[in-house]
Amino acid sequence: MKLENITTFNFKELNEYHKIYVLVSGGFDSTYLYEIIKNLFPNKTYPVNCYNPYEFNKTIKKIKESDNNYISIKPNQYKDVLKESFLKIPEAIKLKKENKYHKKIFKCCNVLKHKNFLKDKRFQESNTIIISGIKRGDGKQRRIWLTQLSKGIEPRNQSNHKPTFYHKHLTKQLYCYPFRDYTKRELPDNIKDKLYSKYPFIEHSGCVLCPVLVVFNLISEGDRYFKSINYAKKLNVIK
Repeated sequence: MKLENITTFNFKELNEYHKIYVLVSGGFDSTYLYEIIKNLFPNKTYPVNCYNPYEFNKTIKKIKESDNNYISIKPNQYKDVLKESFLKIPEAIKLKKENKYHKKIFKCCNVLKHKNFLKDKRFQESNTIIISGIKRGDGKQRRIWLTQLSKGIEPRNQSNHKPTFYHKHLTKQLYCYPFRDYTKRELPDNIKDKLYSKYPFIEHSGCVLCPVLVVFNLISEGDRYFKSINYAKKLNVIK
């Protein structure tokens, strides 16, 4: 499946890398990037998913079954991590009211998605790159970060004050953010339709339960929101 480039990034720049790791969650954004990059560089593109026991995704299953380069990173432990995060909801709501909220207050994403990934030596090798599907339109914190990249003023000034799509993590992984300048929440309908044709079960990815949905009252997330509310009530962190 060939998709048009709706970003401001020139994907041909990735040709210089020996391995291209595309972070896939099973959602529209990461699947779109995976399809574009896989089409351009079929032999050196590796879809990478950080396994999450609280996330059930048929699109990831399809990618896994169809791509021999698929990589799954599994957390060493995840028992009670979600419960511990939900117990932080009252504190998070207080910080939100004080305009001091940051998602790092909840450790679940770090444990399930980031911790073991950052330790994996494969992604720290030279001449490799990691593709992230975060967009400027996804929310305030991502908007701030990607705007900094576009202005060349990101932390540690790696870009020498020049606009960039790239950022090197403290643990040596080189990241690329093709959606740096994409300000909308959703991809265009024609792109989503093409993705549906290959991945009929594609949808916005996310944990079955998520404390962020409770803090920000994200009713638009439907069943995930109501399940999260009920779990928070069960733990007596909200009324």
